[in-house]
Amino acid sequence: SRARYLNSFWSRSDIGVGRLQRHREEIIRLYEAGIRWADEQVGTLVNAIRRFGMWDQCVLALTADHGEEFLEHGGRFHAPSKITEELIRVPLLIRVPGGIATRTHNAINKSVFSLMHLAPTLLDTVGIAIPSGFMGRSQYPLEEHREGQAVIECVSGCTNPFHASNRLGPRIVGIREQRYKLVMDFGSGCEQLFDLEKDPGEIDPLPLDAEKTVRRRLLDQARLHLTNSLHGRDSEQSLRAQLRDLHFECSGSPAAVPV
Repeated sequence: SRARYLNSFWSRSDIGVGRLQRHREEIIRLYEAGIRWADEQVGTLVNAIRRFGMWDQCVLALTADHGEEFLEHGGRFHAPSKITEELIRVPLLIRVPGGIATRTHNAINKSVFSLMHLAPTLLDTVGIAIPSGFMGRSQYPLEEHREGQAVIECVSGCTNPFHASNRLGPRIVGIREQRYKLVMDFGSGCEQLFDLEKDPGEIDPLPLDAEKTVRRRLLDQARLHLTNSLHGRDSEQSLRAQLRDLHFECSGSPAAVPV
């Protein structure tokens, strides 16, 4: 079928960007068709919840772990070592019985929200205590005009985070506000500030001498995040993870050493 051919074509690593561009719009339409299919399945789930009389006792959340790149920055799919907008900006829909959206029919919040806050936010909506080890914090109730920042991290050069060797590279950290986004690559020493209102495609980073106040604010937030990240580590859990990785590298069998 045409869809199968396009999927195979788009997945090839031996084809340059020029040839891929010829079928880009068709690929995007296929991707959108997949979204429509997922939307229909969510509708089926919601109808079932209503049918069982559980709708007013249920918190429903819909989001995604990543976006998708269609050559916007020369790449495809969702590389785990990139934090461009097309990969990190994902939908988040939360329905809480008696919540803001329920009272006002539809409340759209365009504030910045990090997925790091999703788990504590959902726990808070149902009155469950948030574990102290969580780095995120509850954003509930989700006020319509809340100001905030989001932190995005990845490991430079990482192709598969499940491989220990892929997690040893330098970090790439992004601090995202409503308008501005600061990206720091600790491997190359590169620091880029983008004005997403004027440059939503992240093509032209601002000069180093531009928006100094904004840059300083985001740098301070990045420094705070990195400090908290270091202090918030569970040393025992970290050691267990290192032992597990070491064991896999040495034997390849998870059964020999219980960690």
